Amino acid sequence: MAKPYRLLLLVPLSLLMACGASETPQHDNGGSTGSGGTSSNGGTTGGGTGGTTSNPDTGGTTGAGGATSPGTGGTTGAGGDTSPGTGGTTSAGGSTGNGGTTGAGGTTASGGTTGAGGKTGSGGTTGFGGKTGTGGTAPGCGMPPADTDSTTKFSLHEVHMTGIDAVYLAGGKYYDSSGKYDFTYRPYSVRLPTGYNPAKAYAVTVGGGGCGGSATGFANSPSGGQQIAPNGTTIQIGLSYLSGCFNDGGPSIGNRPDTPEQPYFRAVMADVEAHYCVDKSKIFVSGSSSGAWEAYTLGCAAGDIIRGISTDEGGMRMVRPPCTGPVAAVLVAGEADTENPIGPLDPNNKNDQGAIGRLGSYGSAPGRDELLTRNGCIGNAATAIGAFDATYTQCVSYTGCPAAYPVIWCALPGVGHNSSKYNNVDYSPGLAWKVLGALP
Repeated sequence: MAKPYRLLLLVPLSLLMACGASETPQHDNGGSTGSGGTSSNGGTTGGGTGGTTSNPDTGGTTGAGGATSPGTGGTTGAGGDTSPGTGGTTSAGGSTGNGGTTGAGGTTASGGTTGAGGKTGSGGTTGFGGKTGTGGTAPGCGMPPADTDSTTKFSLHEVHMTGIDAVYLAGGKYYDSSGKYDFTYRPYSVRLPTGYNPAKAYAVTVGGGGCGGSATGFANSPSGGQQIAPNGTTIQIGLSYLSGCFNDGGPSIGNRPDTPEQPYFRAVMADVEAHYCVDKSKIFVSGSSSGAWEAYTLGCAAGDIIRGISTDEGGMRMVRPPCTGPVAAVLVAGEADTENPIGPLDPNNKNDQGAIGRLGSYGSAPGRDELLTRNGCIGNAATAIGAFDATYTQCVSYTGCPAAYPVIWCALPGVGHNSSKYNNVDYSPGLAWKVLGALP
């Protein structure tokens, strides 16, 4: 069966990488122009696809699709027209208003953009999954849970994935399987909160554990990975690797810039949202060791839907999918961990070359620094703010981080792999929900 996990977003490696064998577990309907945006010579606007938001919202922008080039057209791109007279009409010369931009009704306020932050107004559902604001209603709201679902134990569920690169399919170089499962068909587990109410939206905590099991074993005894929220308070999801460890990146998949873990996670979340009442602004991924690598990778590749991550003994791969949004983070690492070292590891240092080659990573500290940059914090580790918490004295926060996207770093002196205790205080998952569960 799957190895017991040690903490909650949120992520991993191969058997050769991070986990030791002893491990036992993370439009405004405005913004649309009418037909009045045309000019005499038909000059169409460039790029009109940017004129609408991904989901209906109070702040849809028309983006670049509202501008025309004089003499080449006056119609805006698909979905980006304004009504005549509100800024989208063209003059006799074939150019629109002030360079073809739409009027006041066609642009959103600064809070209503659907860019990388994905932060909309009160709806909070456009852009990257609507991580902030009030969230959004999942399709599963109002649906009763299955008879096999439970509030006291994890129940087995399974998902199919499509669009997987051929290198991960049967016969491919990085194909992996466990019984009937492979990269196109995998199990996960669900435990519902106490007194689950299908009309109430709940936070989701997703956990992944360390190396040491198989998907078949997981199916025989579904587990929850590393969970950071107290039992009974969130919809708890357990992720399963196929054989041994998560294939989030690094040498186990040839240091490729994609990972089969991203389509797996997205398929799991789509299935969860289709069957349960999920608060889409509160999706968290956590993990220990291999599960922590999984959380780091998913927090990057699926940052559009993940609100925050918690990691213990993991790091960030050098080669990974593009990051898709900021995430709050609570990161725990042992200063004496040689399996998944803090780093930053130096490729010119002989002593570091073996770990870099084995992990495909410069360590967990560079993963922290990437998050500081992505979240818009100021500076790097040198700008840490003293002790963050009176109980968790080895943790620091950082200047400049938005209140919605803090980064908390806990480096534990003398602590090695498979441990998150310092001075009899367990840092993982102890601190994670205290921070992530209180996010605005």
